[in-house]
Amino acid sequence: MEVAVLATQATHRNRVLTLIRSYYPNLSHTDRKIADYIIQDPVKTAAQSISELATAVGVSTATVSRFVKRISFSNFRDFSRELTAAEPLEQRNNEVFRDVEKQTTFKGIAESTFNSIRSSLDQTSQVMTEADLKQATELLLNARTLGFYGLGGSAVAALDGYHKFVRTGILCVHNADYDMQLMQAAQMTNEDVAVVISHTGRNQQTLQILKTLAEHDVPVIALTSFGNSPLAKGSTVAFISVAEEINYRSEGLTSLIAQMSIIDSLFLMTAVHGNLEMSQSLSRVRAAISQTRTEL
Repeated sequence: MEVAVLATQATHRNRVLTLIRSYYPNLSHTDRKIADYIIQDPVKTAAQSISELATAVGVSTATVSRFVKRISFSNFRDFSRELTAAEPLEQRNNEVFRDVEKQTTFKGIAESTFNSIRSSLDQTSQVMTEADLKQATELLLNARTLGFYGLGGSAVAALDGYHKFVRTGILCVHNADYDMQLMQAAQMTNEDVAVVISHTGRNQQTLQILKTLAEHDVPVIALTSFGNSPLAKGSTVAFISVAEEINYRSEGLTSLIAQMSIIDSLFLMTAVHGNLEMSQSLSRVRAAISQTRTEL
């Protein structure tokens, strides 16, 4: 029982640190001071009151309160509850991401790459919430049209999402060309749903698509690696694909795999909770595809 409790505590604390890292690049100087203090000694921070933390960092309690809300917690009590004094995991996770730089063999590089991807998926799973998943699934189930938007590397995840959800019978739209995406966004309404994907959440063309969707009150499910990016802030519900940048390999690789895993999860949730018509659509697509495969 004690082992299970410690494991749960470690997971919760690691979730907090993962959230802080995802928000960190866009934090103000003052908020970064709070973040740096927490990351440096999360065990000590977990035992402090809001006034003690504020005094230690040299900021006001109001600033600390705004900080925890900025990283998606309702209040300091909820933040402190998750930041429990358990086995330090953050340093180990960072080492997983950076270990690839230390490898000298082909096998070592491959194993380190897989380790970093596993770590990214684990942390991405930790920051997803039941409420967000339920909200996104309900949006998808009620969508008249489902649009997938992504540029550059994110176009791969957008195409993957389109490829999966077109099987559900929901009318899906997708185009790799930016101008076409913009035109499709302009045709959507509040009865539709858009899945917008961007690693940074700050790409100007992607934000123009987001602005167009907002003008037509289109619900947006965002996938991004930065929780306080313009894309995340402007979405109806946002999922964070955790990734760590390392030399020689863009963080976009692990981010892309995490995003595709989020899409897989949303697809399965939609399929499980879909109606009979959706089930029949999935069966028809499965039967049609099976006819293209030759038996040995």
